[in-house]
Amino acid sequence: MLDVHTITGDRQMRALTGLDLATFCALAEPFAASCQAEADARFSVQQPRQRRAGGGRKGVLASPEQKLFFLLFYLKTYPTFDVLGASFGLPRSKACEHAHQLAKALERCLRTLGVLPARTVDSLAQMQAVFADVPVLLLDATERPYRRASAAVDRPADYSGKKKAHS
Repeated sequence: MLDVHTITGDRQMRALTGLDLATFCALAEPFAASCQAEADARFSVQQPRQRRAGGGRKGVLASPEQKLFFLLFYLKTYPTFDVLGASFGLPRSKACEHAHQLAKALERCLRTLGVLPARTVDSLAQMQAVFADVPVLLLDATERPYRRASAAVDRPADYSGKKKAHS
């Protein structure tokens, strides 16, 4: 079973999480606060607590450092939830549940630290401002399937003319 306390070197930590030990330790404290904030929000909005905070069974991912290690390992390697659960001593369903809940906590943590990357660019001017210092910008696009019109009279409007016979 993987445990954050058995990792001693930067090389092994980078191989498993993508971060060195110093960065991991610096991220652990704000992540713990974000985990607590997510838990408070989850229990107050979705359902009231059945026990006081800290009551009940102790989880396999007991410390915030272990939770952060679990999530960063998942995000770096993207194993299946069966493999992730077996690596950390969890059932598949709990591995999935923890990965999604902890991802929300990590997003909240990165947002509070101000290092969350921008996901959308709304205009060409905004894109030029963001990438002003980049000399060459390459964009990669993915083709998406196009829904073809079902009525025969509507199909010629969508046709590009690519396969017309040459004479």
